[in-house]
Amino acid sequence: MLREPVNYCCEGCDRVDPEDHSVCTAYAFPDSRWKLGICALATHIKAVVSKTAARVRVGQQKQNKA
Repeated sequence: MLREPVNYCCEGCDRVDPEDHSVCTAYAFPDSRWKLGICALATHIKAVVSKTAARVRVGQQKQNKA
């Protein structure tokens, strides 16, 4: 299978082939994984989650007093 060379964003990822440092073991076309943002299988990037937004309860109905 023909594989394209890795993108510069892939440096430091564990999925880069250890023998041939120019190809990705997960994707044949690694550039396409970085076009829309972060690669889904990138092991060198950690997701940052902020919990500053307050919880909003949606779809509650008022209770009838019967």
